[in-house]
Amino acid sequence: MTSSRIRIHSTLRHPAIRSLIEPKLHPSQLVLPVFVSGHRKEDREIPGFQQEGSPIGHLKQYGFADGYKSLLEDCEKLQGLGLRNIMFFGVVDEKDSVGKYADHDEHCPVISAMKSLRSVNSFDNISLMTDVCLCEYTDHGHCGVLDERCSGSIDNDKSVQRMADIALSYADAGADVVVPSDMMDGRIGAIRDTLNRSGYPHVAIMSHSSKKASVLYSPFRSAVESTFTGNRKEYQHPVGSSTVAMRAMHRDVAEGADIVMVKPSLMYGDIISEFKKASPTTPVAAYVVSGEYKMLHDYGTATNSLSEIVRESHLSLVRAGASILVTYFTPMMLKDITSWADRA
Repeated sequence: MTSSRIRIHSTLRHPAIRSLIEPKLHPSQLVLPVFVSGHRKEDREIPGFQQEGSPIGHLKQYGFADGYKSLLEDCEKLQGLGLRNIMFFGVVDEKDSVGKYADHDEHCPVISAMKSLRSVNSFDNISLMTDVCLCEYTDHGHCGVLDERCSGSIDNDKSVQRMADIALSYADAGADVVVPSDMMDGRIGAIRDTLNRSGYPHVAIMSHSSKKASVLYSPFRSAVESTFTGNRKEYQHPVGSSTVAMRAMHRDVAEGADIVMVKPSLMYGDIISEFKKASPTTPVAAYVVSGEYKMLHDYGTATNSLSEIVRESHLSLVRAGASILVTYFTPMMLKDITSWADRA
């Protein structure tokens, strides 16, 4: 007979006790990425974004018919399950070198969709977040304005000014949070100064402080109909580095970022943890990007364990230190989240 001073099994025997010792997932943590089209009237199912058991079916690019009626209907369904946060990405077919339709009021799908949601009082409890970048809107597909003096490189200062202008347009349209993902140096300070001077000190900034030059973005590029070729290694971070991410996080917080983001996230729990330790009072968001979505979805459907693998993977991000989860699995998670406690 053996004895031990450290007992583990006593905390595992009962499911209610097991649930006490794990981090929790809650609807308020979830952010749903939403693609809105400025040139398609009807919805378009996005290849690679099927989702069995979702309350709204296959994830889609929303068409602008009847003021994004389909989007409003889906938001109503998900709000009933606890949806609190949406992040918009725009899709246009008329692209140019400076991405003018990223903030052109009459043709910008993000602005139009936000105005449609803001017109419905019952959606007041849903926060509207907006991606701030040029990659969806430029004919070259890069995240900023190209430098005329150096072929293929980005003009950082011109790009920063564009980001500040776009962020202001989104604040004017009703955004609660602007989410710059361009990775230009100094854009958080420029956006914060612009918003403050323009009467929007209450609009928050969620900064992509760690955005890797990853291979995990392909389904997303299909969703926004990107024209991009080549790589973005001049401004996105090396996949093997954590020191660059830490420098960016400290810079962004000093410039006024309210939330910092790690993207992709499932392979970067170490960076999430380092962010949280370095700035404990700054919320950390984790973006489960489209390639990560596909990996989890394909494994989960192949093994008939989709709900379980979604729970396990997202819990790992919370355990690492994230309190905000930007994930395409949001519709399914909203449906399953209450039942997960019973599966502990």
